[in-house]
Amino acid sequence: MDRTSNSSPYYPYRRTLLTPEIVRELSVLRPWRSVLSAARCWALIALAWTAVAIRTEAWVVLLAMPIIGTQYYALFILAHDGIHQRLFDREVWNNLFADLFLFGPIGGITRLNSRNHLMHHRHLATGNDPDRHRHGCFNKSDRREYAGFLTGVTSVYHSIANVFLRHRGRAVVVEAGTADLHYTARDLAIILGWQIALVGGLSWGIGWWAYPVLWALPVYCFAVLGDNARSFAEHSHPEADVKADQHRLITFDSSRLERMFFAPLNMNYHTVHHFWPSIPYYNLPRADREIRDRPEAQGLEWRRSYVAYLWRYLRALPLVECKSTRPAPDLSTV
Repeated sequence: MDRTSNSSPYYPYRRTLLTPEIVRELSVLRPWRSVLSAARCWALIALAWTAVAIRTEAWVVLLAMPIIGTQYYALFILAHDGIHQRLFDREVWNNLFADLFLFGPIGGITRLNSRNHLMHHRHLATGNDPDRHRHGCFNKSDRREYAGFLTGVTSVYHSIANVFLRHRGRAVVVEAGTADLHYTARDLAIILGWQIALVGGLSWGIGWWAYPVLWALPVYCFAVLGDNARSFAEHSHPEADVKADQHRLITFDSSRLERMFFAPLNMNYHTVHHFWPSIPYYNLPRADREIRDRPEAQGLEWRRSYVAYLWRYLRALPLVECKSTRPAPDLSTV
C-alpha cells in the first residue's frame, strides 16, 4: 500500500478518519513506556531460565518454553516500533536500543530489517509487497500448502531471505535509496556478544541443551511462527488475491490470552498502525477507539479471534480460484 498514492483503496480512510491534530497527539513518544515493556519481558525470560536452573524437570522446562517464546515475541513486536523510529525521538538512540535489547539476540539489526518492512507498508495489496508470500492465497490454496506455511516449512526461509540476503532485497534497496546492506563492526559486536552470552550463559547455568531448548526452539515456535500466522490473519481472506487486495487491513478484537500468542503489545490494532505508522504501540488502542464508530469507517473489518479465522480459512480450502493465481514477482528481479 503506497502511503502517498491516491489509488490505494485505503487513501480515503486515512484522509477522513483522524484529524492531523489527533494523529500528532497520538504520535508523541513516551520512551519510558518502551523501556519498561522491554525490561518486563526480559525479567520474565530470566525468571523462566532461573526456574529451570533451580529445578531442571520436564514440566518446568515445558512451562518455561512458552514464557520465553511469547516474551521474546513481545520484544520482537517492540522492535517493530523501532523500525518505525517510535521508541526514542533521536534515531541514534532508537536504533541503539532496538539493536542492543530487541533485535540483537536473534541476529537482527534495525537498519537492515527496516527496508523490507517499510516496503511492505508502501506496497501492501500490490505485487511489489516483499511480504506478499505471507498474505496471498496463491501459496495457500490447499491444505498441504497451508500446513507448510503455518509450520514455517515453506515460508520462514522466504521471510529471512528478504531481510538478510542481498539479492533478495536489491529492488527494495534501490527504491529506498540506500545501498548500506552490510553489517558494521558495531552490528557484529552486538550480535556476537549476544550469541556468546546466550550460548555460554545457558550452557553454564543450565546445561548444554539449554540454548536450543530454552532459546532457539521457543523463539522459532512462538515468535517466528506466531508472527507468521498473525501477519497472514491480519492481511488475508479466503478468496482470490485480486479480490483480497481491496481489503487487506483487519483489526482483531482478540482475548488477552490469544493476544499473548499472536499479537502482543497491541499489534492486533493493525489497521490503525498501517494508516498512521507514526503512532507508537501504546496509543494504538485509543486510535482504534477513535475510528471505530465513525460512519467513515464503514468498509473496514474487525475480527474476533485469530484462531477462529485460521480455522475458517482451513475449512474454506481448497480455494480453486487461487490455484491459477500467479505468485507475486520476486523483488530480486524487479
